[in-house]
Amino acid sequence: MDGATQLPGFEIDDVLDANPLSGLQKYVLVLCTLAVLFDGYDLQVLALTVPTLTKAWGIAPAALSVALSASLLGMGFGAALLGPLGDRYGRRTVLAATMAMVGVSSLAAALAHNPVQLALCRFVTGAALGASLANAYVLTADFMPRRRRATLITLSYCNTATGALVAGLVAPTVIAQYGWPATFVIGGALPLALSAALLATGPESIKFLLNRQPGNRAIARILRSIAPGIAPDSVYLRPPAQALGGTVGDLFTRPYRAPTLLLWLGFGMNSFNLYLLVSWLPTLLTAAGWLSAQASRAMAFNQLGGVLGGLSLAWLMDRFGAERTLATGFAINALSLSLFLIVPSGFVSWGALLLLIGACTGGSQFAIVSLAAALYPSSILATGSGWASAVARIGAFTSPLVGGALIAAGVAPTQVIAGLAVPAVVCVISMLALSRARRLA
Repeated sequence: MDGATQLPGFEIDDVLDANPLSGLQKYVLVLCTLAVLFDGYDLQVLALTVPTLTKAWGIAPAALSVALSASLLGMGFGAALLGPLGDRYGRRTVLAATMAMVGVSSLAAALAHNPVQLALCRFVTGAALGASLANAYVLTADFMPRRRRATLITLSYCNTATGALVAGLVAPTVIAQYGWPATFVIGGALPLALSAALLATGPESIKFLLNRQPGNRAIARILRSIAPGIAPDSVYLRPPAQALGGTVGDLFTRPYRAPTLLLWLGFGMNSFNLYLLVSWLPTLLTAAGWLSAQASRAMAFNQLGGVLGGLSLAWLMDRFGAERTLATGFAINALSLSLFLIVPSGFVSWGALLLLIGACTGGSQFAIVSLAAALYPSSILATGSGWASAVARIGAFTSPLVGGALIAAGVAPTQVIAGLAVPAVVCVISMLALSRARRLA
């Protein structure tokens, strides 16, 4: 959607495409992947400490429900209001600052003495997580070549699941030996170390520098690593078709209005499906007659499918187009969900369906994040991705409530799961409409 103005010299995306990944670009990918991984750890760690916390504080598990919800609420707030600061002050700068916020608030959580103090700390942690994820994604996108951008962004973003997995493996041992505060100390120390590394050794986004600080000497240092044979003053960032100020209002200017709303619709509906399954799938399976151990293994299949599906969809997006690939994935998802109405309950048959559903639901959730890089110019990319993530949180907030209401109303497990085909079809429509809107823009 960038303007078609031709300028003398080399456009930065053409430079990135014409050269192999440099050591600096790989280093940026590692830094951003670590940020995502640490975010995944910090997002999961409270849930893992609930049983120990309730005993230590002598409270019922329900007393921690506000603290558990506070991080999700904070993530929406941070993605919408703090994430766009990357378009004004720099992606690396905001990522380092929000990593420091994650670290400090996690350390503060280790010192909490009651649920209210813990909830306040978790809200700050969530706000920092929302902003840091948006800017880690954008910093990655700004350094990656177009031909591999979706794959590499998704490869990095999938590590939210890796971070949650690490938390699950580490937390029991840490809690047993050092107590529940130690899990938050780990979750605070690692982001603080990464924040220091980003400020000391991480480069600022070259696209941000070309756009906001074209005379910055860091541009030359970055280009010496990426494309040593090109004169720094010959490289430029293609300007958008109209002046943009890096505010949410830019997302609703004429070229971006329809794509923004359609991206929000698809992202939000898929978030609805994802978080309803994450929240209620084990309960639905046990209600259908499964053993608890079988339901846990099926949940693992679903999560594994998400990681494998995300990487596969991103690879296909780089080769066949983002909207077409995602629309196909959502269509397969809708069909797979509908099959719960006719396929008999069985660990193998339903397990296979859940693996496929995980690939299409969780996988699309990882892959759709990279779509923003194709929709928005660099000058508003942090704003666009941050607000898309914030809107997706609406689906995340509401789906556990809807799922609980359906279960309480006595709706059969197969009907609850199959009913998720409706949001999946909405996702298909949103991606097809988005493809058409981009062609007409």
